[in-house]
Amino acid sequence: MTFKFSPARAALASFAVALPVLTASAQEARQGADLAPDALFARVSPSVWVVQASDAQGRVLATGSAVATGPGTAVTSCQLLAKASTVALKRDNVSYGATLALPDPERDLCQLRIANFNAPAIAVAPASALQVGMPLYAIGSPRGRELTLGTGMLAGLRRGNAGELEALQLAAAPEAGLGGAGLFDAQGRLAGLVSAAPAGSNAARLAVPASWIAELPARGRLAAEAAKNLPVSTASASASPAMSETARPSVIEYQLHDRLSNTYRKVIYRADAATDDRLSFNSGGWVEKPGGEVVSVTSAIAGEFDSAMPPGGWAKENLKEAAAWRARYSTTLGGVRVNMDLNATVMEDTTLTLGGREFKVVRIEYRGYTQRFANAGAVGGNQYGKYAANAWFSQELGRVVRFEVDTRGGASGGAFQVRETLELVSIR
Repeated sequence: MTFKFSPARAALASFAVALPVLTASAQEARQGADLAPDALFARVSPSVWVVQASDAQGRVLATGSAVATGPGTAVTSCQLLAKASTVALKRDNVSYGATLALPDPERDLCQLRIANFNAPAIAVAPASALQVGMPLYAIGSPRGRELTLGTGMLAGLRRGNAGELEALQLAAAPEAGLGGAGLFDAQGRLAGLVSAAPAGSNAARLAVPASWIAELPARGRLAAEAAKNLPVSTASASASPAMSETARPSVIEYQLHDRLSNTYRKVIYRADAATDDRLSFNSGGWVEKPGGEVVSVTSAIAGEFDSAMPPGGWAKENLKEAAAWRARYSTTLGGVRVNMDLNATVMEDTTLTLGGREFKVVRIEYRGYTQRFANAGAVGGNQYGKYAANAWFSQELGRVVRFEVDTRGGASGGAFQVRETLELVSIR
């Protein structure tokens, strides 16, 4: 069964306010008879609001939905809050400033505190009441527009090895832009929250179980303590302690920003089982030495950072001794052959705030030319372009923590253009 949506109501106004940290509560579930869709919408829609995240200049970064869970509290998808400096809840001509209270980025569930917010709290359906095949009703504000009602079905209950509930699987993906919207059972109880995952991805058909809201106070306070006094953008992906050169991280997470399409996506490197002193990730797709030297990359998941990387990586182990060097090399990943002729120069020492922590870094500037072939086996051609990139390397972590690239060239069928920024989110 597919989700079908019909507009209901909710005109938006513009407002935004700054944020910090707190606590929450959820109202007791109230059992009752099944409701007709229009009656269900009338009952629960007053508790569903638009959530709008903005940067420090007031530019809107993301819009989605939030569901009221108690006096002055609401829950939403943590992904909507990434990079935000201010958050607001909106509906009709009313707007409230919100602060991040209890973040649980691992489960993509964040609770907001909203002063003077008195929307009716929604009853939560217990996990035991969820049955495969039951109807679900999605109520939210796609891309911040008026509220919509969608009908669908619970297709599965995803569980971990220990039998714990990990996600709700939907029969069809909800409308794009419905991140944070409520998924209600036929009695009007909150069963889950719609994921803010990109449309078309496998994760778009997975939802956050609402039963997790009861665990937010314990889990959220731990995450909030780690992110204390940090802006909301860092709370959405809490930082881990600094890694020494010899430490073995389990997960390294970056965020890739395609500045041409203004889209973001997670880039995750998961550590393989240790077999020697080398660090291997993603089933051998990335292998490095403890000091940061890259041994091999066979799976390009981080865009230009991976696919055009020089032998050994974008940095050298001792940057002070190698203040400048020339990198001429060829590489083929993802079916594209790339020829590079770059001059690297070690620039200033500086600090970057990433994942809520300040790191001392060295900026390395790359300038030169690139030649690209759509067919890896092609030769000749004139698909050249100027190449400009900057890599910020943390010797404390032994890795590049930020990478920016800007290149374009070629003509007609051989034209190419890349504008990307990759930033470290967390190491854990």
